[in-house]
Amino acid sequence: MNVKIRRYTIINFIIILFMQKAGITQDMPSPSNQNHFNNFVLTVGGDILHVISSPFHMNQKERLNLIAFTAFTAISVGLLDKPLDKDFIENEDTYLLPAFGLAKVGHSYNYFLIGLPVITLSGGLIYNNSKLLETTRLMVESYFIAGAITHIGKNLFGRARPFTNEGPGQFQWLNFSHHKHSFPSGHTAGAFSIMTVLAKQYNRWQIKIPAYTLALAVAMQRIDSRNHWGADVVVGGAIGYWVGSTLVNRYKKKNQSLSINPYAFVDHVGFVISF
Repeated sequence: MNVKIRRYTIINFIIILFMQKAGITQDMPSPSNQNHFNNFVLTVGGDILHVISSPFHMNQKERLNLIAFTAFTAISVGLLDKPLDKDFIENEDTYLLPAFGLAKVGHSYNYFLIGLPVITLSGGLIYNNSKLLETTRLMVESYFIAGAITHIGKNLFGRARPFTNEGPGQFQWLNFSHHKHSFPSGHTAGAFSIMTVLAKQYNRWQIKIPAYTLALAVAMQRIDSRNHWGADVVVGGAIGYWVGSTLVNRYKKKNQSLSINPYAFVDHVGFVISF
């Protein structure tokens, strides 16, 4: 990923999480910086562990869906990736016209991957909107978690990128070369992770359709630029959707539950009730 994107998203992430933690206790004596840092570590660490452990808590239907998706990916690698790449190169088939249009939009992915969290963060701070602040944090968290997962996958599978002209079946396990980092697509995973959080936090078609269209545009751009095969963006998109959905569902359950937490300061003690 672009170094500037990482830098901006890290800054947004730190600001939003600290602002959220500070906002929870506005009417109480301000906790120390150490408490802010502890909350930061616990929140992020808990989210990461929740995402990583989520595959071990799948129900039977989810396991069957995973098996079917894995089979489809294997078929794509063997039978569909090469013809699709050829069609994109030749640019003659009418069925790909929408894909080419989306790919043009996808060329601007840097702007909306950076701009969207900045917009939601600014809105949350200006209007003191806790949901916008939470949405920003979840978008940035999901972006980095999905990015870490895809980075591990790239190094593990070592699939040759289409522009190397080595073919879709070229895998070199534990290869750290950029030219062997095709599977899965990190850009697609990042786009779908951010847009999935937005779409699920604000579950309205006016938001969901543009959000997923922009994510799909990034996927098409990655194929059109010959940085990725079709299976790469499918798996990348699935990773982004899974991470974003898992984080949003985690906090929806938290927000719907009643909790009573004790607090103590120098001059008084009490309880904070949240539901």
